[in-house]
Amino acid sequence: MKSLSQIMSRTLLVTVILTANFAICSANNTPSLGSTIHLTTTPNAHDLGGIRTKNGQHIRQNRLIRSAALTRLNHHDKWLLYKQHVKVILDFRSSGEIKRTPDAKISGVRHLHLSVMSSPNFGVHTTSQYAGQLAAKQPNFMEQFYQKMVLESHCVKAYRTMFHYLLKQRSGAILYHCTYGKDRTGVATMLILSSLGVPKTTIMKNYLASNHYLKKTTAKEYRQMARYTHNPTVLRNLKRSKTARSAYLNAAYSAIYHCDGTMKHYLHQQMRLSNHDIRQLRNQYLTK
Repeated sequence: MKSLSQIMSRTLLVTVILTANFAICSANNTPSLGSTIHLTTTPNAHDLGGIRTKNGQHIRQNRLIRSAALTRLNHHDKWLLYKQHVKVILDFRSSGEIKRTPDAKISGVRHLHLSVMSSPNFGVHTTSQYAGQLAAKQPNFMEQFYQKMVLESHCVKAYRTMFHYLLKQRSGAILYHCTYGKDRTGVATMLILSSLGVPKTTIMKNYLASNHYLKKTTAKEYRQMARYTHNPTVLRNLKRSKTARSAYLNAAYSAIYHCDGTMKHYLHQQMRLSNHDIRQLRNQYLTK
């Protein structure tokens, strides 16, 4: 017969194992993020499956994936995306960005260019040019950028076309991305999750998570710029541009509310989603 100390030791061991397993699951699956896809060459990749809506439904797995640019995918990463059933990739970058660093091709996957910004050279610059641009920017330039993405006609048309492809995709996953998966992709995610009935608090947590997953990338780019210039305005504005802040996404929300009153009305008027379209999106991407 086992002693009380043996039983207690065994109970403690089981508790530790269960706690560790729960911590691992929690790190990879959260109510606001979905599940992390551990690509070795691309940061900030997540399956939105598992995110909960206001009425208690969840986004289906292997249907909606957000990420940074897929420019350096290796065989392992391509295999992971194959396992995620990726069928379509929507690239929100400018034609200049794509020409400079094109996505790696994945067999059987359809790549679609859907530039959110109208300038073909958006995001294309030398370090010197970028430093000059940052030196000239006002402190609220990121808030203005987010407002532009939901108001400017070219941007609105791009996101409207995104919904067109979402409605067409009856099976498999759509992966969408910009360069870092933070700004253009962040607004896209806000609109998609809003159309599916996900609460704003969850959408904001999902958006802010990019700070964690882009931490190394952001630190590297800051060091590179700091070696080029010590101009404090440049460095402050670089940090602003590379960070996800609630004020930025709230600026987009405020612009939407000012323009159309509510997110629901914005989705109807600007994204041109009918009530039938909304029901179809929820039938396709949410659990029953």
